[in-house]
Amino acid sequence: MSETILEIVNLRKHFPIRGGVLLRQVAAIHAVDGVSFDIKREETLGLVGESGCGKTTLARVALRLIKPTAGTVRYMGRNIFKLSEK
Repeated sequence: MSETILEIVNLRKHFPIRGGVLLRQVAAIHAVDGVSFDIKREETLGLVGESGCGKTTLARVALRLIKPTAGTVRYMGRNIFKLSEK
C-alpha cells in the first residue's frame, strides 16, 4: 500500500459577507464546502472546474496560506495547522 503524502478531510472555507451600520456578518460565501481526498506517493492530482468554484481557495488552504473554517489538512500524517511556521 502506498504512503499517503497529503490528506484533506471535510475541508470547509467560508468567507463572511458583512453589512449594515455595524458591519455584522449577514451571510457567508461557501467557497469550499466538505472536500475530502488524499494523494499517495507517485500520484498526481489535477483540479479542474468552472471559474469561482473554489480551486484556488482549496490550494491556498492546502499550502497554509489561509486557515480553513473547518476540516483537516495533513502532510505526511501531520496536521499542517499544528506545525510551527519554520
